[in-house]
Amino acid sequence: MDKKKLTAAAAAGVMLLICSLAVAYFTDYDTKTNVFTVGNVALELNEEHFTDGQLVRADVKLDKDPTVKNTGTNDEFVFLEVKVPKGEITLLGSDGRPSAAKSLQELFSFFGSSGAQAVSGSDNFAYNGSTSSSEGWVFLEKTAAANEDTYVFGYSTAISPGEETISLFDKFALRKFIEEEIAGGTKLKIPVNAYGIQADSLDGVSGLTESGSLTAQDLKDIFEICRNKQN
Repeated sequence: MDKKKLTAAAAAGVMLLICSLAVAYFTDYDTKTNVFTVGNVALELNEEHFTDGQLVRADVKLDKDPTVKNTGTNDEFVFLEVKVPKGEITLLGSDGRPSAAKSLQELFSFFGSSGAQAVSGSDNFAYNGSTSSSEGWVFLEKTAAANEDTYVFGYSTAISPGEETISLFDKFALRKFIEEEIAGGTKLKIPVNAYGIQADSLDGVSGLTESGSLTAQDLKDIFEICRNKQN
């Protein structure tokens, strides 16, 4: 092979090498960028018809209708806690006479819509409870203290983003007692607190079914998780 042919062969060899490298660059690949949005639990406590600072009178019903709206991005289990102030009073019957001796009693009564359920053992707290045919509130517990009683209710189903519960109750009234026992001008408060927790992948709740059907014990277990997270 003469010098020209060797040079040509060498050039061809170089070209083959370059082509081989070029082919190697034209390999195929695939990639996916998975974008996740971090979920959040958020809620809003509403009392659409309640007016703060009202003047209360015995047995006069005033509007108070607490509801909970899911303003987050996850389904939520929600709860309401109501604190009812107490005082040493003499309750009066419909005839205006004392119905019992003076004792430490809750100062307010609560009323739901037609068919409202009464808290077990209480004659002054009615709420819009869950039934077999409709969702609603489930009474979970009552805790007594010297100056107030605390009631806790859980909603019977998880609520989706944008959804809102029915009201826990619709009206309240000062109970009928000897008026001098609570001084005129006394400011009384009924604090209502709302709690929420994500409804999916909820650990620590035994017996919670995939269908989301909740027993009173399920709700108690879930609320205990909420309460622990507040401490």
